[in-house]
Amino acid sequence: MSLSVDAQSACFDPDSLDGAEDIAFAADPLTAFVGPAPRGPVDRPVQLSSAADFEKHFGVPGFRCRMGFALRQFFANGGGSAWVVRVSGTMQRRVVALPGPAGPLLLRARNPGPLEFLRASVDYDGVADDSPQAFNLIVQRLRADASIWIEEQEYFRRVTVMPDSRDYIGKVLEQSNLVSLAEPAPAERPALTIKAGSLREAGYVAAAATPMQNPAPGDYDLIGAAAAGTGLNALRGLQDIASVCLISGATDASIGPVAMVAADRFCRERQALLIVDPPARWRTVQDVVSDQQRSGFQSPNAVTWFPCTRVRDAAGESVLASAAGAVAAALASRVGTRDLPRLHDGALVMQRGGAQLDSRLDAHDLQRLARAGVNSLVRRSANHHELLGKVTQARHAAPGAGFRELEQRRDVLFILRRIRLGTRWLAATESGPQQWRALVTQVQAFLAALQESGMLAGGHRASGGFVRCDAQTNRGLPPGTVAFTVAMTLAGATRALTYRFTQAATGCRISELGKATELALTG
Repeated sequence: MSLSVDAQSACFDPDSLDGAEDIAFAADPLTAFVGPAPRGPVDRPVQLSSAADFEKHFGVPGFRCRMGFALRQFFANGGGSAWVVRVSGTMQRRVVALPGPAGPLLLRARNPGPLEFLRASVDYDGVADDSPQAFNLIVQRLRADASIWIEEQEYFRRVTVMPDSRDYIGKVLEQSNLVSLAEPAPAERPALTIKAGSLREAGYVAAAATPMQNPAPGDYDLIGAAAAGTGLNALRGLQDIASVCLISGATDASIGPVAMVAADRFCRERQALLIVDPPARWRTVQDVVSDQQRSGFQSPNAVTWFPCTRVRDAAGESVLASAAGAVAAALASRVGTRDLPRLHDGALVMQRGGAQLDSRLDAHDLQRLARAGVNSLVRRSANHHELLGKVTQARHAAPGAGFRELEQRRDVLFILRRIRLGTRWLAATESGPQQWRALVTQVQAFLAALQESGMLAGGHRASGGFVRCDAQTNRGLPPGTVAFTVAMTLAGATRALTYRFTQAATGCRISELGKATELALTG
């Protein structure tokens, strides 16, 4: 592959500068899910590798959960691993009250909501007679209320109610994933917990089933706060997010415009796709077209579809389901390959396990939806639905295929994200010719790997991609800031895409440049 490179780079040894490592190409990008779940950690990303993992951390038997359905579809369709952030409409927590001679020892559940099933046990095994305020504590998290299925257990030996001790129960429970001390410990240790009907057999005290409100989380819960790292912002610590599936708080409610704009901004900053289910109010194609015209929302990173999907619940009632997990799995296939099973060339095929579509679409419907920036779900067999259209919500605002066409946009975001992450070492160096040459060599090697994989166009000079980092691209920048420009042409595309990267200690800013700049770079 022939690339345009600063002439000084020809004699540069990349090993002479620390930090300029190869940009990762084969590593799997991350898929994240943000939304409500019946229980589990709140505002903290948890990595899952199977649907069983979701049930263990977040599920409750018999509880209908849209995010649970989305995760099952994600793994059933070949998704490798997922990061899940649970959001909650309540911060109320259940409490375990362990009785004692000076009053109860109160343990508050770490995770909010009425479906966090906990119990605790107290014994004095191995506690010396000269430690009258010491005790052992077992805390268990159950699969369901009164269940014998223990999903998680913590054992704290020889803790005490004495506040000045290093083994004070309040301090020790700071390390617990299940409970914290709700109030200062009483003056005396809790009594032994004895099984009902027994004189000596150890028993457990369950968390009180205190009535509490548990409203569906709203849009502000979904997005959260950047400073607190809540909601969607809990994902800020994950660096290589390829897709974010945002699941609305209520089954019959859609994500509001404020949340959509905030989520879109979050994904643009991280070069990630935003995947959202269609609003329940979309019942016909005309509903979709009219709603899109009214909203004015356009984004090259947002993905949705029509129609909605439905499943039968345990009572046989038809309820809305989420197709976000199936779509995310289809788009999370290895970048640069097209190895998903297909019934028709070019279509993303998803197994939907009994889900039904609200509407049937004809060829004219598919065209109208695509022009509105909305994909189409169509049934191809009893077990398969296809995602057709393959567009983002960029619509007519998009300057080229790299923005509007879904698979190409996915590939562009992958490339931009990997270059951003792979060149962060620049922020720890002084900007100068040596660093510029190292950067050019590093990114050039990555572009060559992309072209070899078939992601970039081949052939004549600069048809695949090139990078420029020199005195001109860095003119007028403050110390500690490095700017460079990358141009690339995706395989099958008709125009090059040109981007300017500005790496600084505060982060990396990426902006798209116009065609005139692209032509200037090739000259």
